[in-house]
Amino acid sequence: MVNIIKSDIFRIKKGSAVRNVFLAGIIIIVITGVNMLGSSSGFGGVGVQSTASAARSLPGNGAEFVQQMRDDGLFPFFILAFAVAVLGAEYSTGTIRNSLSYFVDRRNVFFAKCVTGFLCCLTYTILCLVVSFAAGTILFGFGGFNLTLITRILVQILLSTPLYIGMIAIGNGLLVFTKKTSITITTYLIGLIAFPSVTYQIYQLFPKAEWLTLCDPLSAFSMLSRFWEFPIMTVGMVLLFWVILDALLLFAGAQLYADADIA
Repeated sequence: MVNIIKSDIFRIKKGSAVRNVFLAGIIIIVITGVNMLGSSSGFGGVGVQSTASAARSLPGNGAEFVQQMRDDGLFPFFILAFAVAVLGAEYSTGTIRNSLSYFVDRRNVFFAKCVTGFLCCLTYTILCLVVSFAAGTILFGFGGFNLTLITRILVQILLSTPLYIGMIAIGNGLLVFTKKTSITITTYLIGLIAFPSVTYQIYQLFPKAEWLTLCDPLSAFSMLSRFWEFPIMTVGMVLLFWVILDALLLFAGAQLYADADIA
């Protein structure tokens, strides 16, 4: 499995997808910062605002801008989609046959691609944070950066791991069916937007299960980005939900990958 991961990373590094993804991230973050700077209320960004970020105000310094970019639905919405787009290039070009032409258990191929996708998410998260730091410092000034902020960012990345793994597994499963990156990304993004209404309907049926409204990817990510503002029990329940969901998705995805006509 390690060799498959190395091969995927080598292929990604040689391609243009990573460069295009990085440039897109820079543009989105910079445009968001400039628009916020030009708006007295702080609104005007191009990110996908979640409940927690909808009431954001104009950042007072670079650190606040970094936190707002991290809290905004911009991160999961684009990072996960871009990671799936990078992985989906093999399906669109037909080179997925090369990965499956050797006598390797397809389940190992599936898990390897999920690991590669997760590494894409992690790398791109760090790059987005670096760009946010640079843009925030230039636009709003250097300030607010301290050990507490750094520690929170590290914890945020750790807490995001179950969401990244689960959504990458879903993305890989969609690629098996569609075999087209464009169709997969469209379906993927529509699902991210539509899923909150599903959890809301469940909440209407079971009012005591309020934490379920935070189990859709965008809301869960936004909540975990500001984990210190929520009860530990709520954070724990959301993480437990995603860990269990990850196990189910990985098991089902491996079975699907083993039996489907992928190439």
